[in-house]
Amino acid sequence: MSVTNEQQLRPLVIETAMSGVITNAGGEQLNTQSIVDEAKACIAAGSGIVHAHHDLSLGLDAAIEQCIAINQGILAEHPDALLYPAYMSGFEFEEQHRHIRPMFEAGVLTMFGFDPGRKNGGRADENGLLTKSVTTGATFQDATAMIEQSHEFGVPCSLGIFEPGGLRWVKSLGQAGKFVPGTVVKFYFAGNASWGAKGVGPTWGLPPTKEALEIYLSLIEGSGLPWMVSVLGGSILDTDLVQYAIENGGHVRVGIEDPLRDTGVSNVEMIQRVISMAHAAGRPVASSREALAVLSESTISQLEALASIS
Repeated sequence: MSVTNEQQLRPLVIETAMSGVITNAGGEQLNTQSIVDEAKACIAAGSGIVHAHHDLSLGLDAAIEQCIAINQGILAEHPDALLYPAYMSGFEFEEQHRHIRPMFEAGVLTMFGFDPGRKNGGRADENGLLTKSVTTGATFQDATAMIEQSHEFGVPCSLGIFEPGGLRWVKSLGQAGKFVPGTVVKFYFAGNASWGAKGVGPTWGLPPTKEALEIYLSLIEGSGLPWMVSVLGGSILDTDLVQYAIENGGHVRVGIEDPLRDTGVSNVEMIQRVISMAHAAGRPVASSREALAVLSESTISQLEALASIS
């Protein structure tokens, strides 16, 4: 992968997955104000994107109301913040995204996320073998419909990649200039903890190594999208991915959600550690006011190039 000086100097965007989730459990349920307060603390510390969970025990209508209230509370102080909510409960793709339109209609939708491509997460049997599974993620048809909605609402998407095949769709639409500027592709790497498969190690995807990242990057070359690294089921700060992303024009996701366990390190402490690494490498960090513009640069350049040859 060749990296230009411009890419190396482009401000780093930090995403914070701020809501605690415990392996094989739903997660910690917090009231709306405490969620808003934690999100504001993350933004103040230097997070450019915040991903917050609502109270997962709520019914659909109450959950949607809380998602709206969370974003309203954050945007009142940080009107330019990129925020995206967790999925609604349900196994069907449409069920999981029933809150997106109401949030748009309430004027509080600044980003939304989904996972292109199907992920077959392993589940262990009584012998510890991965003979069971739960399939999640969007078909390419569903993913394309979400991009159409992204254009309708005028907001970017966070594209979560659990398996390499989903990047075929990302590259196809990216080369054609189909993404709203600000859309980012996020590579999830598999740590040692997994939902529903306690004690058996990773059950999906690629390990958090530079070699695995290089495979992902080769599959989105020419897509015009910025990229971000994340480790689900482990601590990304214990890998080489953060440093590699900082040095090669990528972006970084941290947060207490992703380890799937209590590491004793807060969201703000994780953000501060990434900022220290970025500063040591000579790379600036984007604020929440700057994040959208930073993430939009490469996509806008792609659209301008396509327009020049049409």
